[in-house]
Amino acid sequence: MPRTQPGPELGEPKSRMRRSHRKSRYGCANCKIRRVKCDESKPRCLKCVSFGVGCSYEPGVSEMQLDVFGSFRVDMSPSAHSPASLPLPRSLPDLPTYLPLVGTSGELYQVTSFHRNLLKKFRESVVLTVGPKDAALVFQAHALEFSIKSPFLTHLILAIALLYDMHTTGRQDKQETAALAFHFYHGVSLFNAKLSQPVEHSEKDALWAAAALTGASAFADVKDTDPAGAWPLTSYETADLDWLKMTGGKRAVYNITNPIRPGSVFNASCDHFLDPSARIGREVLNLPSKFIQICNLDESSTPRSNPYHGAATILAQVMPLDCDRKNIHKFLSFVGFPDPRFLRLLEQRDPPAMLLLAYWYAKILAPEHWWIWRRAIAEGPALCTFLEGVFSGDPQLLELLEFPKATFAAAARRSNRAVPY
Repeated sequence: MPRTQPGPELGEPKSRMRRSHRKSRYGCANCKIRRVKCDESKPRCLKCVSFGVGCSYEPGVSEMQLDVFGSFRVDMSPSAHSPASLPLPRSLPDLPTYLPLVGTSGELYQVTSFHRNLLKKFRESVVLTVGPKDAALVFQAHALEFSIKSPFLTHLILAIALLYDMHTTGRQDKQETAALAFHFYHGVSLFNAKLSQPVEHSEKDALWAAAALTGASAFADVKDTDPAGAWPLTSYETADLDWLKMTGGKRAVYNITNPIRPGSVFNASCDHFLDPSARIGREVLNLPSKFIQICNLDESSTPRSNPYHGAATILAQVMPLDCDRKNIHKFLSFVGFPDPRFLRLLEQRDPPAMLLLAYWYAKILAPEHWWIWRRAIAEGPALCTFLEGVFSGDPQLLELLEFPKATFAAAARRSNRAVPY
């Protein structure tokens, strides 16, 4: 009989008593939430590192955050299969009764009716809200089937279903955030362990699906959708841009799984993204002239010579478009394979790099893209507020902020939020 570990989900009975321990007055906020003894290591305690959540000693922290460092960002892109070729079974597949956990001595995690309901919700509704429509239908038809033999994928499906629930209900209690962090941590850890081993041909699509869900979950998981508490208005933290720092992992997964191979359900995925290495063309005129100037987007600009080139090339091509489920893959090209130099500039809070990101947030912002909206509605206005301070005294630079500011203000009014300006 396998040893089982109790889950953090609501309504699940406790299967064992917890030993009492001396409470720490100086421990981190997340250990206090989880009611475990903090070892008080800094900048991040070992308990939070092992559990897979962020660690903060700041007063007033009320919820746990996923730790996405070292995980992967992969965009879900359209498949060559048509919706008519993807019939949806009426019932859930025969899912395993137990899931493995990382870092335990043979302990297994029991799948309950709570989890089965989440998996059903994922297939019937959640999956249809993430990524391009055609790709969502592919995931709807295949993800649970893949998860039967790939338990890391089951954990990741549960994580994004919990995120969706928290977004749609507006409820973020401690047990739900603990469950989210638990499944995300074990899903990503088991996923990374699988990638470090020889990969069977039959596992490749499951790995690619896991990479996509990891990216979407990391994107959607934000501490607060209030711009006042969002990056870059907050104090510097190493995890600020972890959701975007997954380029190396994405490339590794792509090289291992080759999703455009014949027979893959994702075999048309790379035919729909824009090329960030393209030379500057007439589409650059879709950007304001001052924007072109501060990003050095002249005819001599190349991906090698200009760290803004790739992001600016993508942004220029999507500026005339309205983002929807049919063309979102073009917009996701902006974060698909970002230039490492561009990421470093964002870390350094470089104004042109931040302006590019603010414009991209403004272009992709739409409630139907809930997993993007959660971050964009917070960080977009925060970027504008930050840049207003940097650009003060230069009317031409301040004028560049009018478009994103107006977009974020309109979105705030539509969702009955306070206008951030």
